[in-house]
Amino acid sequence: MAEWFDLHVDAVHRYVARRVGGQTARDVVADTFRIALERFGDYDPARGTERSWLFGIATNLVRRHWRTEERRLRTHSTAAGARSVPGDPLLDVEDALDARRRLDRLIDAVCRLSVEDRDLLVLVAWEGLSATEVSAVLGIPKGTVRSRLSRVRSQLRTLEALEHIGGHDG
Repeated sequence: MAEWFDLHVDAVHRYVARRVGGQTARDVVADTFRIALERFGDYDPARGTERSWLFGIATNLVRRHWRTEERRLRTHSTAAGARSVPGDPLLDVEDALDARRRLDRLIDAVCRLSVEDRDLLVLVAWEGLSATEVSAVLGIPKGTVRSRLSRVRSQLRTLEALEHIGGHDG
């Protein structure tokens, strides 16, 4: 188990920190490895790698902290809008406002996704896990991972297209 910790603690920590923030991440990572140690006998290599198993435990713990994640995303959105834009502020204001609106819409869209779809998107987009690894983490078939990811991407593209069209109206 110490070998697993050395191999995977950094990746699990990065994943969890992106989801719940740095301070909470330490606690969640500690709980992830505590649970893994307690349930070490439950690990089944036929169901996935140890990395997938650890990410699965971490994902379940992160789900308990979703409200924190949503607040953090909204805080990042606010902070992104507060950053100064390089160049002539009078010429760049409209671009900055448009970028802020797009970011807010994206965050709103991600926050509206189901917990399962958010988990899948984060595991693929932020963590770079393969469909096979996500399958093991979430306990769903690899084909389901691919179809859900396709649906989520389509939803986000549709929202972007609708917002783009709507942006020309007003």
